[in-house]
Amino acid sequence: MGLLAPWFLLGTLAVGVPLWVHLIRREQAVRLPFSSLMFLRRVPIKSVSRQRLKYFLLLSMRLLIILLVTLAFARPYFPSVTRALTGGGSERHVVILLDASMSMQYGDRWERALAAAQEAIGGVRERDQAQIVLFSSDFQVLNLPTSDKAALRAALAQAATPTASPTSYAQAFRAVERIEEDARRPLSVVLISDLQKSGLGNPPQALSPPVSDFRLVNVAEGEAPNWAVEGVRSRRTVYKARYPDRMVVQVRGYATEAATKEVTFSIRGKVVEKKTVALPASGTATAVFERFDVPLGSNPARIEITPPDRLPLDDTYYFTLERREPNRVLFLREADSQAELYYLRSALAAETDSPFLIEARSPAEAASVPLREYAMVILSNVQRLPGAVASELRDFVQQGGGLLMTAGSRTSPALETELKELWPGKTLEKRLMTREGERLVLLGEFDRDHAIFRDLREAGADSLRAVEVYAYVRMQPEGAVTLRYSNGDPALIEKAVGQGRVLLFTSSFDNVWSDFPLHPVFLPLAHQLVRYGTQLGSEMPAHTIPSAVSLREFARGSADASSDRIWTIIGPDGKREASLTGETQTDFLVLRRPGLYEIRQKDRINLLAANPDPRESDLLPLSAEDQALWKSGSRAQSAAGETLPAAEQARRQAVWWYLLLLALLIAAVEVYLANQYLGPKRIAVGAEMVPPMAA
Repeated sequence: MGLLAPWFLLGTLAVGVPLWVHLIRREQAVRLPFSSLMFLRRVPIKSVSRQRLKYFLLLSMRLLIILLVTLAFARPYFPSVTRALTGGGSERHVVILLDASMSMQYGDRWERALAAAQEAIGGVRERDQAQIVLFSSDFQVLNLPTSDKAALRAALAQAATPTASPTSYAQAFRAVERIEEDARRPLSVVLISDLQKSGLGNPPQALSPPVSDFRLVNVAEGEAPNWAVEGVRSRRTVYKARYPDRMVVQVRGYATEAATKEVTFSIRGKVVEKKTVALPASGTATAVFERFDVPLGSNPARIEITPPDRLPLDDTYYFTLERREPNRVLFLREADSQAELYYLRSALAAETDSPFLIEARSPAEAASVPLREYAMVILSNVQRLPGAVASELRDFVQQGGGLLMTAGSRTSPALETELKELWPGKTLEKRLMTREGERLVLLGEFDRDHAIFRDLREAGADSLRAVEVYAYVRMQPEGAVTLRYSNGDPALIEKAVGQGRVLLFTSSFDNVWSDFPLHPVFLPLAHQLVRYGTQLGSEMPAHTIPSAVSLREFARGSADASSDRIWTIIGPDGKREASLTGETQTDFLVLRRPGLYEIRQKDRINLLAANPDPRESDLLPLSAEDQALWKSGSRAQSAAGETLPAAEQARRQAVWWYLLLLALLIAAVEVYLANQYLGPKRIAVGAEMVPPMAA
């Protein structure tokens, strides 16, 4: 017998307590009324009998309770019983872990893995239970526990081909732990894999098989050279017919010799350009494509290297190139106010491929323009708006449009009244700095975690604090304040209205009320303000398998978002990814296969590209030392004298629980006996017991 917490045996010293109580217990003398003691002789009382132990049954029960409780807290276990539970018996629960990651598509690894799984099924005995588990970046249990080999082979047939997901041994061991929770017999695990080192994670994790009977089957043989398209650095969206940047493609070799590869770039299945790159041994090379035309709309694109190798899945890289018309921004200002328009238009046009196109109009001219054709409206120091424009502007913001307002000399309470639902605060006063008073204020603290300021570099932040403001409108904010002046007054207030966003800068973007446009930070901040107001996201040209993509982004900006949550999802094979019912209820799509996915919604088609994790292209196996460490680090060893850890043995047997239960039963009996032996005794004293008095 072993003890998990032997220090609790010190509690056995408490057995002296009942011994001491039994030895010193004194009998209580019974007082009797008596007339006189003069005729009685004094006799000394011998107390030796009081020092003897009495009520041996009661004493032994008390001692046994203490011993049982102490032993229970010491957590005993019996190694011989554990060996019978974990390997000494003939019944096992066999778990066949089959690696279904992308690297198993290299050469004939998958065929060899299936053959090894068939062999493991053949080793299942009649009294065994067995399950098959596929694992990659997650795990899938293919069947319920069974001893029917035909059923196991039928379950194995479901694993037709490996997935495109990366290897994760943590998922394999997690599946074993889940199975062990319900298993009533010892587990025997067979892991069939190419033992790819990248499966340990990044950074590598120290994993240990969670069972005693653990066997590795390595289906990889020798060196595994592999070339792959590691990545493509490109824009997702462009706004001009010609691609404005350099698109860089990186090709890499793993355990390869020096070689030459041809890199082919195609859009919509049409070859745009081919380039030849020379790769050094186990090295990288880049191919650059530029000055090519991008068709209008969403375009599937891909990079392919030839000749192919023994793992063709990573020889092709899919991505999307979308050419859109620039987002139109309506700039409303008075006819004699041109400074803000000049600075803001110059800032937005400074980008190589600007996503915004500013159209300037007066408030009166805006009455004939449908606002739904614009992504954002900018009110620049406007005094009033026509009633129809104000009403349409409220609907425009409710349905997802953006509104940016700047203050100035013409800002009036009338405009605040017209845009009451949109106005993000209560105007208190206009503050004009003078030489006699406060000459100027600076821009001060801002919310660094906000999307508008998150990408500003430290130099830009310092430049922002150097902006001098000579006049502004004091506001009592009713929205979130993301930027303040150095005196604490709000400088930029944000308010969410419906699906849209309202931004109010309490000064101006000209060089009259401030020198903001003269600072370097004005250009990136102007871009961020318009991008945030229009809710223009930065979409990725490609995703890494597996990825979950929210489909709510495709329904943004609709007056009735629930009606727009109806889409058709077409996978890389041209088939639906979900049933008709599922497509109306799905909020996200999990990309598990390489290629292009189509999200069709009404008259719009959105493309998503997915590619395997580049780490899976590195087929370097676990070293012999790592494999030996796995085997030696299992939770228990073979039956040849090696056992489970003491904590696990104590947990499996739970002897302490039965000891406490027995102590509780004995305590109940002890209480009953104590009342019988040591309870108060009644002594009846009658008149006949009192001797007659002498005359």
